[in-house]
Amino acid sequence: MNKKKFRAPAVPLVTHDPMFSNWSFATQLTDDTTRHWTGMRQYMIGILSIDEELYEFLGKAQPVNDFYSSGYPKLPQVNCEIRPMTTIYTFENEKIRLELKFTSPLLLNDLMLLSRPASYVTYRLTALDGKEHKLQLYFGFSGEFCVNNGSQEVFFGNDTLSTYVSSGTDKMLQRCEDDHRIEWGSFHVIAPHMAQDVLGLHYFLHKIHQAHNDLKFGMNSFHLPAPRPQTYGLEWYPNYEKMRLDEYYPTIALDEIIELGGEPYENKIVLCYDDVKSLEYFGEKIDAYWKKNGDDFNRLMRRSLDEYEEIMKKVAAFEDELLARANALSPRYADIVSLVYRQVIAGHKLTWHDGELQFVSKENFSNGCAATVDVTYPSVPLFLAYAPELVEGMLNPIFKMIEKGLWLYEFAPHDVGTYPCCNAQAYGFYLRHRKTTRDPFIKQMPVEECGNMLLCVAGVCYAEKRFDYFLKHETILRQWADYLVKIGYDPDNQLCTDDFAGHLAHNCNLSIKGICGVAVFGKLLKDTGRTEEGEKYEKIAKAMAAEWEKNALDPAGDHYKLAFDQDGTWSVKYNMVWDRLLGLGLFSQEVYDKEVAYYKTKFNRYGLPLDNRADYTKSDWQMWSTVLKDDPEYFNMIVDHMWDFLCDTPDRTPFTDWYFTSRPLERGFHARTVQGGLFINLLKF
Repeated sequence: MNKKKFRAPAVPLVTHDPMFSNWSFATQLTDDTTRHWTGMRQYMIGILSIDEELYEFLGKAQPVNDFYSSGYPKLPQVNCEIRPMTTIYTFENEKIRLELKFTSPLLLNDLMLLSRPASYVTYRLTALDGKEHKLQLYFGFSGEFCVNNGSQEVFFGNDTLSTYVSSGTDKMLQRCEDDHRIEWGSFHVIAPHMAQDVLGLHYFLHKIHQAHNDLKFGMNSFHLPAPRPQTYGLEWYPNYEKMRLDEYYPTIALDEIIELGGEPYENKIVLCYDDVKSLEYFGEKIDAYWKKNGDDFNRLMRRSLDEYEEIMKKVAAFEDELLARANALSPRYADIVSLVYRQVIAGHKLTWHDGELQFVSKENFSNGCAATVDVTYPSVPLFLAYAPELVEGMLNPIFKMIEKGLWLYEFAPHDVGTYPCCNAQAYGFYLRHRKTTRDPFIKQMPVEECGNMLLCVAGVCYAEKRFDYFLKHETILRQWADYLVKIGYDPDNQLCTDDFAGHLAHNCNLSIKGICGVAVFGKLLKDTGRTEEGEKYEKIAKAMAAEWEKNALDPAGDHYKLAFDQDGTWSVKYNMVWDRLLGLGLFSQEVYDKEVAYYKTKFNRYGLPLDNRADYTKSDWQMWSTVLKDDPEYFNMIVDHMWDFLCDTPDRTPFTDWYFTSRPLERGFHARTVQGGLFINLLKF
């Protein structure tokens, strides 16, 4: 039996939204500094003194590398366990064991906690040799958490609970880009039981080194810059104007002396971020959801500290339930969904405005668009399974843009801007307040987005078992359904969500989406009392499906084509899942049987290609294809190849959804919310 252990390409640590998101891009936590999901350094440092011997356990003791340092010995890491909301590292030598746990309580059954920007770093120390030990624990947290780059300015301070670093609000919501980090607000460290200070990074490390008179590592020298008062402690910073971060790399420094005996010792640090205002929403700067009932940031910090035990119990219960369901399908599937759970949720920002939710996604490393419809579409299985109101939150900005008259086409839009500025569609050449004179189809996705919106609204209604959301938006949904009746069956040369593959006319898989969109509109009409009218749309969709089965069948007779006019081609027909999940009764069992049997013949070393044009794949669409037929062998083929890719890829980034199947390399994109599609096997209506 294969005893290979799961190895994530990147490990989630502190994950809340596209801006407050910190990861380890290494197998051993000390092999690299911790980083924002974009790869930019945001260092956390952990050093443990055991009976005057210094060991690194978190990040690198010299993450900046302005001056040479060989660092300290590493406390051996013996395990890394990744659960949906928790990452647990275990380190040990012959004397002690250190368990270091990072928890971001992104609870889909508690939106207030999900929205609260507070993560926990819990540490538990145990003596393994039965002896008493004098320990000193050091943590350092970088000022980089609140800047886009190190040349920007920050200031420091403290309040009744926390020590913090801030970049102020001058740049708040001023820039909207993809490869971009937050440059406003404040990062807070709460640890009342520990000594807290702010020190220049090199001074912090020098101080640790000198405090232990560590002559054993004489070649390990830390450079201390020329003395300036403001580098010598927190008390100087409140009276000091903003400083460039990269001048001294000021660091929030914590330390604690522990006399470890027969009983384990456990404590925690809380990391919080105050972004002041979270999004620009059609010209207005709006607040995070956690402020909905009037809470302020100081109250949030106090509650995050006081409610720790209760929160950890909620987290454990939710994780246990999810993992039990995933493990029942496959332990490797449980590994995969555990890895992506935080990634998917933290690719969004949850806000509240004008009496409704906004759960705005960012297209991480694909273009930075906000609330992208064809990113929402693949991501919804996780949220439909556990919190369908969040799917409403994904769609609300699209409907709001239409209500405001900022979208003038007959078909559905693509996005509402570039994150974090949600003011009007950004994708393509669309101009905000008028139609362009150029061909509107060049960079738009007419059939794609109409089908996506109809299917996502249907998903909300059938997950919530009520139809309020459909009735609220029925007029515009009818417009899009009628558009699909006209052109949805045989789309002309246009993009689909797989826009990286370029334009394609007569796309058979896109046709399926158009057919399903028409059918689901009919189903919604019937289920809201309009039986005769609903049956009319269903009849149209079923006639389309019958034509599809004839015209999409390849001459070989064993599969269905990529495009109606391209014999000898094939593609993964992932859009058919809605026929199965919602019982639309569109396609015959023969279609599903042939497609899945054919896919089994097309696997490469790391998975099933998306279609015959290239050997790359999409993780979300692969997993959707496992719903086309109840075939455990095929499900395990998809899961096992994907699991192997994650273990073998040399690209140390948050789980990419677009990668090669012949070699374990990322093709593009990472840290995207579309990985919510991997939860489709847990979705039942």
